[in-house]
Amino acid sequence: MRLLRSLSAWRLAGIAGAAAAVMLLLPWPARAAASGWVGDRHAAARLITAERATGSAGMVDAGIEIRLASGWHAYWRDPGAAGLPPAIDWQGSRNLAAAKLAWPAPRRFTMAGLETYGYAGGTVLPVAVTLERPGAPLVLHATVAYSACRDVCVPYHAVLDLTLPAGIAAAGPEAGLIAAARAAVPGTLSGLGLSLRSASVSPDGKGRSALALELAGPGAMLARADLFVEGLPQGAPGPPQVATDGGQGRVALLLRDIDSPASRLAGRRLVFTLTDGTDRAATFEAEPALAPPAAFAGAALIPLAVLGAALLGGLLLNVMPCVLPVLSLKFLYLARLAGSERRTVRLELLATGGGIIAGFLLLAAGLIALKEFGAAIGWGIQFQSPWFLVAMTMVMVLFAADLWGWISIAMPGSNEAAALTGRVHGRHSRAVLVGLFATLLSTSCTAPFIGTAVGFALSRGPLEIIAIFVAMGLGLAAPTLTAAAVPALVKLAPRPGRWTIWLSRIFGGLLLATAIWLLAVLARIMSVDAALVVAGLALALLGVLAVRRTAGGPIGAHPRASGGLSAALVLAALLVPMTGLNSRPGVADASGNWQPFVRTSIAPNVARGRTVIVNVTAAWCLICQVNEVTVLDRDPVAARIARTDVLAMRADWTRADASITNYLESFGRYGVPLDVVYGPGAPGGIVLPDLMTAPEVIRALDRAAGEARAAER
Repeated sequence: MRLLRSLSAWRLAGIAGAAAAVMLLLPWPARAAASGWVGDRHAAARLITAERATGSAGMVDAGIEIRLASGWHAYWRDPGAAGLPPAIDWQGSRNLAAAKLAWPAPRRFTMAGLETYGYAGGTVLPVAVTLERPGAPLVLHATVAYSACRDVCVPYHAVLDLTLPAGIAAAGPEAGLIAAARAAVPGTLSGLGLSLRSASVSPDGKGRSALALELAGPGAMLARADLFVEGLPQGAPGPPQVATDGGQGRVALLLRDIDSPASRLAGRRLVFTLTDGTDRAATFEAEPALAPPAAFAGAALIPLAVLGAALLGGLLLNVMPCVLPVLSLKFLYLARLAGSERRTVRLELLATGGGIIAGFLLLAAGLIALKEFGAAIGWGIQFQSPWFLVAMTMVMVLFAADLWGWISIAMPGSNEAAALTGRVHGRHSRAVLVGLFATLLSTSCTAPFIGTAVGFALSRGPLEIIAIFVAMGLGLAAPTLTAAAVPALVKLAPRPGRWTIWLSRIFGGLLLATAIWLLAVLARIMSVDAALVVAGLALALLGVLAVRRTAGGPIGAHPRASGGLSAALVLAALLVPMTGLNSRPGVADASGNWQPFVRTSIAPNVARGRTVIVNVTAAWCLICQVNEVTVLDRDPVAARIARTDVLAMRADWTRADASITNYLESFGRYGVPLDVVYGPGAPGGIVLPDLMTAPEVIRALDRAAGEARAAER
């Protein structure tokens, strides 16, 4: 009997142990880490935790998740000029010592002229819960009041309950949501590589004021920077004006039209939250000092160094490969002017320089308009447009035919008769067209200093954009304007003769080669079929012009018929982007050692000790192609990035891509090329020069690898 009782006891103990083991191994139901949703189809809230049980640490990560329908938004802790921020009451909770709420970085909304701050599409507000009795069960009872807005604002009231049992604090299904929300909470300025240099406030007229901050540090390249101010007596200012001087490691932010007198803000403790349109944000405090109004003069926001960079960058564009076709035209132009009188030379050169500056003003106006409508902007973005590529292709074909003497269009020194006799028709308008043509082609190149100047301009207002682009235009026009100031320089050019006819034919071939390059870019943006159709129409146009020439000179036997046919061919080409040929095939983002660009994979790979190199390129960027052929895709760089400890990603900006545009803007860039190297030794990234060399890339890879690379050696 005793033996039987013993066996029964052991059997019961075994069954109990097995049951306990099964209970431990089975997952807790999802409801143990989340309450139910309370709300409607427009907005709802629930309470979530990162753990399934309380554990023994005495801390639990929780969160208030607010779900919002498309087009709806909720408010931040400071709603701005209007709105109701979320409020949470924890009364009724048990074993709760404290609940510390954190706020992810907000975004800006403008409604009826009012600036408000909040979250679109939903958010999670992280809560750090401290237990009175670690290890004991936790009962959370939260009463949440918030408002959600679209065209109107609707107040919501949710009572949320969640119980966590005692036990091992295993991660729940909502742990990732809370971790992501916690990562979106603004950090410190030092975490962004910045420090506050000064904060000042100045009278801005009619009882209003302007608030200026100056930040410094290696992270001073901010894109789409926004600034939220807490502690103002009333109102909420609009987005700041931003002046970034990456070369000096400084960034200035100016908030205008603050609805309080400067004397009331001076010395007042204000809380600032800085975001840059990506996943970076920081919160800091400052007490602005009173400053005179002159400190905020518009010109003071454009450092002379930036204007100098724009001027020098424009000057260097004269020797970039993208303007070689225009240089050929300029050479023939100077040769034709060599025998002209001083006044004629000066006026035509001034007209050409004026055309260049006018071209930059048109570019500035277009970018200002796009920026006002909220569209993506950048240097050379017109090459992402099929319309522009088709138009430029046909223009190149016409210019080539002009240099071959098949037609006479409004370009200086274009045909044989003009080259030999010096006769000019409408010379000043033709000279202006030379300048406009030079400007359009130059935008496919990013010369040294251009990136800094354009990045500064496009992050600012219309006046700054115009000033910077005029400076670049003056740089590109500098050789022409110098020759206009000293006409005797033109006399150094060889006089026109029969040699200019042969040179015109060679340069016409160069323009035709440029048209073929534009068609190759069109094939990447639209489709190969679209490029072939445009190529066929361009060849037909050349055929018509050739027949017109042989039929009796430039005017031909039937000038109206041939002219109408030529115009029809050009028009047909311009209509190609409207056809179904725009199949938008997948662009080869990567090949060989290169993988497609995925921004979110940078940080995890760096955390695992890998080195990451990102190459942002475009088929229409000639400097990008030079870098790839001469440096990135050949040894020793190609051999280095083929290693398993290196991840190479190529971002193709040939077509517009919002993710690539945002990445460029995070470095204060609005154009390509951009090459960045990340690693344990440089988690924030090392930006390589626009024109790079293999030793520079290898040194950056070594520096980014940091200690891991040093230990390997």
